[in-house]
Amino acid sequence: MISPESTFRDSSTKRAEYAAFGIPSYWIINPLAERRIALLELRLEQGGYRDAAMVGGDAVFRTEAPFPVTLVPHWLTASWPWLRHIDGE
Repeated sequence: MISPESTFRDSSTKRAEYAAFGIPSYWIINPLAERRIALLELRLEQGGYRDAAMVGGDAVFRTEAPFPVTLVPHWLTASWPWLRHIDGE
């Protein structure tokens, strides 16, 4: 999860490091994104990362990489019992 102190490292330095190690995909979760938590999914292609998906707030995020998951970014910081809403319900 991005913090104010790690923004550059998380969005730039890690891309190069992870690509060098061949990590096929990773997510950047930004709780500071204009009052709505955002999730960016990156996938390794030809030695570099491409943005595979970007969702924020109450939008549903679905992926199969590195494992199947469905979630709403807002649930990650919500103060209510979000667990019952897993899988987009």
